[in-house]
Amino acid sequence: MARLEGLILDPVYTGKATAGLIGWIREGRFTDRHPVLFWHTGGAPALFAGSFADWLIT
Repeated sequence: MARLEGLILDPVYTGKATAGLIGWIREGRFTDRHPVLFWHTGGAPALFAGSFADWLIT
């Protein structure tokens, strides 16, 4: 998400929720007629998680 969409996700809560949403999309649970809202509630602490921050910079 960071590289493609510019969203910083923490690897625990928001990251897992995003993985679940992507899984549901791949399963076809949504159509073009279904509005989907993903409420991003944070992620800034992940910027300071050593190895994760290194991954973002490369």
